[in-house]
Amino acid sequence: MPPTFHTISPVRLLCCPEPAHGCTLKSKRQRRRERQERRYRQWFHQYEVEYFIRREYPHCPEAAVLYYARSICTDPKNWGGVSIEAAVDMTMQNHLRHEFTDYDQLLMVGVRRKDARRRIQPKVKAMIASWKELGAIITEPSNIKT
Repeated sequence: MPPTFHTISPVRLLCCPEPAHGCTLKSKRQRRRERQERRYRQWFHQYEVEYFIRREYPHCPEAAVLYYARSICTDPKNWGGVSIEAAVDMTMQNHLRHEFTDYDQLLMVGVRRKDARRRIQPKVKAMIASWKELGAIITEPSNIKT
């Protein structure tokens, strides 16, 4: 059954104003706040990302930790529904692929994207694996230098 429309002066209400029906009308402020909360949940906090990288990649250089955390938290991406782990993994792989391999040169000479990624993937995985080796694993956020 479609919602009923009631006309009160020039304002149209989408639901019945009777509280017994369970209909709720939200003010513009409430709708804006809900949008902001949804948007807020789509972003990560830099301290959370830094902590995750330091915990999962203990040998990652400090400059790289800060770079990746800042990149994940400030670049205009919609991380909605993505875990911190996936966001860090995607960001690290993209950065390492473009900055530390000949991926871009392979694309420029006509190698297909899929083949170029397949060729450079072992090097990227090796770099990430070297950062993941067991070392001084952080167990508490209080150990993190800010």
